[in-house]
Amino acid sequence: MRIRSVFLIYIIGIVLVSACSKSEVELPDNSISFTPVAAKATKAIISGATYPTSESFVVSAYYGGTDPYFEDLAAAYDSSTSLWATSESQYWPLDGSLTFHAYSPAAAAGVSIDATGVAANDYTIKTEAQMTTDLCYASAVVADCSVHPDSVPLTFSHALAQIVFRVKAAAYYTTNTTTVALSMTSLSLSGINSVGDFAAGAWTNQNTAYTYTLSNTETALTYDGENAPQTSEVCSFLFLPQEIPADACIHVGYKVTQRSSGNDYTLENSPVAVRLAGSISDWQPGKKYIYTLSIGMDNVITFTASAVGWQDENANIIVEEN
Repeated sequence: MRIRSVFLIYIIGIVLVSACSKSEVELPDNSISFTPVAAKATKAIISGATYPTSESFVVSAYYGGTDPYFEDLAAAYDSSTSLWATSESQYWPLDGSLTFHAYSPAAAAGVSIDATGVAANDYTIKTEAQMTTDLCYASAVVADCSVHPDSVPLTFSHALAQIVFRVKAAAYYTTNTTTVALSMTSLSLSGINSVGDFAAGAWTNQNTAYTYTLSNTETALTYDGENAPQTSEVCSFLFLPQEIPADACIHVGYKVTQRSSGNDYTLENSPVAVRLAGSISDWQPGKKYIYTLSIGMDNVITFTASAVGWQDENANIIVEEN
């Protein structure tokens, strides 16, 4: 009987030790799940305040804010719960606090997490795939895990700036014998920094200038029934937030076709370079900037801009030809 009692005590000891495992013994309803939302709207991956169910993110948790609890796990959408969770369930500790840091999308290259948050070294934007990857980051703290929420709310903020280019005619020209048609033929940016470091929600060490070819598709400038110019969106891309370098330029190629006495005469203009630095002096994270290119006929180039928080940040560039 004594041998049996000792054996029974030994088995109980194994059970008690196993009960300390956070991922094997806790009840299923004590698993950690997430409810991600977007802090601000963008036309890239995340739209409005809804995080797409097709996307996954990487998340780490730190006990007491410093000690790794789990690290670099991908969380994906679970249709059975309508929540995001890691492939191997993670469970809440019985007490203490957990700090969560996450970045999206999970496939983002060169991004890492430690106890201080999300960071990236030499984050690069050059290709179209990189220019359409909406890099986002989030943090959340559960101060008392003994009364934890049903799911951890992660509010993702956008780390990049969205730049939208639109085009329209500055004026409409027609007479009884002459009609002028305008179109944009190319669009590019030069002198924009394409590499930088990210930490604590800020970008630093940006010193690599790059020239971006944004569009080589001819875009005809159209008019409504009252001959008022209509605006067309050319492209929308994501760039590193940065102070606009003094020599950064937008290059606009366009052509003018004049019909006179039944004959067309076309002037295709070499791309005109217009400096970007102006009243919009920098691109900030989580903001959208809209540049409207107005093409006219008087050889005058002007630039105006305005800034109003996350609302559309508008800039107008008028490129005109004799």
